[in-house]
Amino acid sequence: MDGGKHNFHMGHRIRKLDNMLKRNMQLALSGQGMDEVTAMNGFIIMYLHHHADQVIYQRDVEREFKIGRSAVTNILTRMEENGFVRRDTDGDDARLKRLTLTAKGEEQCQVLQSTIEWLNYRQMDGISAQEQERFFATLEKIEGNAGRLAACILGEDDSWIGEIRQRQSNYGTMN
Repeated sequence: MDGGKHNFHMGHRIRKLDNMLKRNMQLALSGQGMDEVTAMNGFIIMYLHHHADQVIYQRDVEREFKIGRSAVTNILTRMEENGFVRRDTDGDDARLKRLTLTAKGEEQCQVLQSTIEWLNYRQMDGISAQEQERFFATLEKIEGNAGRLAACILGEDDSWIGEIRQRQSNYGTMN
């Protein structure tokens, strides 16, 4: 993309930012000798650490991070192979696997927490408290809109398709 109106497409900009943030996290972790911990591993480890007093299942991770079942399965399988988490069969339902941090996973928490805080501090450099509040309030609105939109698309009413087709016909007249 060469600039122009494509820079204003929110999804593209958020994806770019997400990639940059993940890369910074990965670089910071690798720089501390934590090559086997990916950014997503780190966030899952911190999530499990902060919810250690609760029973956490894979579906909880899926909901928290808004990622699909197969992706979470792959991530958790690698995390289990690396010794960060343990999946134990739930006594009530053998299909459910409780997620627990191992001692190795717990050991990573202090480094992860300080790394995440440092990255957040540095990446918010020069952004006032008021700007940060507006930013997070805007993100919250976008998340709410995205959730409602997903429900709309998954619902039985397919009027949203007509809205897209209308935009297609409008786009054709603008070029």
